[in-house]
Amino acid sequence: MKFSLKPLRKNGLSLAELMVVVLVLLPALLATVLVFIRCLELIELSKNTSLALWEVKNKINTIETTGFSQVAATFHQSTFQSANLTGRGVCYVESLQADLLRVTVSFSWREKGGRIIGEDKDFDGVIDAGEDVNGNGFLDSPVKLVTLIYDM
Repeated sequence: MKFSLKPLRKNGLSLAELMVVVLVLLPALLATVLVFIRCLELIELSKNTSLALWEVKNKINTIETTGFSQVAATFHQSTFQSANLTGRGVCYVESLQADLLRVTVSFSWREKGGRIIGEDKDFDGVIDAGEDVNGNGFLDSPVKLVTLIYDM
């Protein structure tokens, strides 16, 4: 009778090897899922920023087609809403000279996850306690356009 000192080995992984593989691959899988979720959030933010910018540009166009003498009376501290976003835009008109106005239009909105973009936390178009973070007297937002209007 011949005896062999070679251990019997079956094809496949042992339990210890399988646990090591799981411990290595699980964090990589979780990180991939978290990156995917963050990418979806960034896609939504980008889409909503584009929609808000479109609304602000439309408001600027409306203001620019209004007669110079009526701009301040009609649009200073006026608000507007969007059909596509939950939020509110606000317009500010400042007289720099007798024939020159500076018009600032910004838009604040709420993302799906509840995050509010911009300083107008309650979407009323009025500066409330804690909203004007930088103290400039305007409700600022990442979507804000400023234009000058001259009287011709």
